[in-house]
Amino acid sequence: MPASNENSSLDPAALLAEIAALRERNELLSAVIYHCPAVIFVKDPAGRLLVCNRTYENLAGADPGGLIGKNDHEIFGPEAGQQNRENDLRVCASGAPQEVEELIPQRDGMHVYLSVKFPLYDGTGELYGIGGVATDITERRRAEEERNALQERVIEVQRSVLSELSTPIVPIADGVIALPLIGTIDDERGRNIMQALLDGVTEHRARAAILDVTGVRSVDGQVASGLLQSVRAARLLGTKVIVTGIRPEVAQAMVGLDADWGGVQIFATMRDAVAWALSREPRR
Repeated sequence: MPASNENSSLDPAALLAEIAALRERNELLSAVIYHCPAVIFVKDPAGRLLVCNRTYENLAGADPGGLIGKNDHEIFGPEAGQQNRENDLRVCASGAPQEVEELIPQRDGMHVYLSVKFPLYDGTGELYGIGGVATDITERRRAEEERNALQERVIEVQRSVLSELSTPIVPIADGVIALPLIGTIDDERGRNIMQALLDGVTEHRARAAILDVTGVRSVDGQVASGLLQSVRAARLLGTKVIVTGIRPEVAQAMVGLDADWGGVQIFATMRDAVAWALSREPRR
């Protein structure tokens, strides 16, 4: 009985069938690798191609089998060759897979490839090659850059619109403008307020400008300093700046601040400030 089992395990028909099935699986795997839209390759430790699929040959403009034995310097030129070789050496040194982006020149320009490279070892643990799979992400990268650029433009437009809305110049009368302030004033907005005030003074040839702080939530030393800088800058242009709408809690906070408001005309309401500014209109 044992002899018959041994003979059946060596049955030529079964062995041939197993060999045929193995050959079929290998051919199927080879077909998948060869026609895969991603770049697939194996190099020896010196960087020479041992195996590559048709996608690799197409991007390099080579005939089938025409790249075997060549290195990246010969295929893609010195710059891309040096880049790829350095990445290969990092894989060899680390003994672990590496994911890198590589710039590869092609007929229609430079392409970006996302490459996954990994070491290959034989049965004794000796490194005999570097395997790799690379995907062309040029269009994806271009779409990301366009999307980021569009987002930056949208943000810039929003910032510009918000800046204009937050510092509107309101002409009150000939030579008199008002700048109502609302919300919180930080460093950037303080600079915008000064710029808006100076632009408004210049555009309207204002002899008086009213800063209405009724809608300002709070005032700290930084805000007070910024407002005073705006007042002084307007004075240099020959414009009288009037501050109005200081609420009790804001006034209390300003008392304790190291800010000199001497020489600044202050009124409780916008109406009082407008009346004062109009009453000072020079006679013609």
